[in-house]
Amino acid sequence: MKRNLSVLVTAIAIAAGIQWFIIPADAHHAEAPFYDMERTVEIRGVVTKWAFKNPHPFLYVDVTDDKGAKTEWTIEFVGAVRLAKIGWSPKTFTPGEIVTVNGHPSRAADTHGISSGTVARADGKVIPGSGRGSNTPEAVSGR
Repeated sequence: MKRNLSVLVTAIAIAAGIQWFIIPADAHHAEAPFYDMERTVEIRGVVTKWAFKNPHPFLYVDVTDDKGAKTEWTIEFVGAVRLAKIGWSPKTFTPGEIVTVNGHPSRAADTHGISSGTVARADGKVIPGSGRGSNTPEAVSGR
């Protein structure tokens, strides 16, 4: 019943030309419970998969250590909608390309995750909007 009432009120408001004001939020959940915001890690490896989806895109990178052992790292980014506004797409990364990622590591034991890392291509060029602070999607797009 509540949902039907909400839909009805929205339909009436649209028909009446009432504009809704939406205040954007920085995030829908905190990162600190999942990622160690006091530490940073840097990895360099080969992209195996790029999942450009909501609510968060994920980049999967295989990192080979000096003994030849591979570890898959998962990098979580801000929302796909925010990234799409500055030009990111399902084609932003290609399996097989080499990237360097710097960001906050996962808190979960025995996992290899990074939160919203800054990503650079093999030539060292940082991909705009891939990190936090001055490299966020908003800062890059000027919004």
